[in-house]
Amino acid sequence: MENNVGGNIARERHNQNMTQEQLAEFSDLTINYLSKIERGTVKQVGANTLYRISKALGVTMDSLMTGNDIKSSTEFGPNLRQLIKFLDKLDPVQGEEISKKLLEALKITQNQ
Repeated sequence: MENNVGGNIARERHNQNMTQEQLAEFSDLTINYLSKIERGTVKQVGANTLYRISKALGVTMDSLMTGNDIKSSTEFGPNLRQLIKFLDKLDPVQGEEISKKLLEALKITQNQ
């Protein structure tokens, strides 16, 4: 059985209704490079690259390599993953402050 990492990535991206642009942004890759990976033009995908893609998709690296048992967190759509990635880049104090304000805003909208 041929190992088609790029095809597995593309299939999972489509399953999550994510564009190449979104996945490239979430994984800090260029769209051009991601497209080459998905098309199979890139024959060897480095571990760091595969890790970044798997984290952006919310799946394991192993599942992307084998195509078996891809378990994604479909409840985490692309916008939520982008928000989490943004919060992860902040220092903990800033992240907590922004999270607190977001939660307060959500509580206000829930009460309306």
